[in-house]
Amino acid sequence: MFKLFLFDIGLLGAMLEFPVQSIQKQDYGMTKGYLAENFVAQEFLANGKGDLYSWTERNSEIEFLLYVDDRIVPVEVKSGRRTQAKSLQQFLKKYSPGKAYKLSARPFSRKGLVSDIPLYLAGKL
Repeated sequence: MFKLFLFDIGLLGAMLEFPVQSIQKQDYGMTKGYLAENFVAQEFLANGKGDLYSWTERNSEIEFLLYVDDRIVPVEVKSGRRTQAKSLQQFLKKYSPGKAYKLSARPFSRKGLVSDIPLYLAGKL
């Protein structure tokens, strides 16, 4: 399965005919998740992470898999402050990756293997 991303979230917003007022109010409606994933993909590509992979199994999906220190590290992307990540928990149970990242609107924190990182720092992973 392939996921398609645009190389610029501004172009994505224009193609969706997103009203400027919605951007100013930070009201992205049902497109919020797509914009967040596309932003992360754009940041990864801009910072040299050329091949982007994801993982799906039944109803679970991990948006990105990174190769770090000879290990596969899952990266879950959440577009808001609600960051319940059932898919990430499934992945951790099944594969025991050693560490994982959850990108969201929340501030930095760490709980066990999972580091919560603000979306704006996606390019620094």
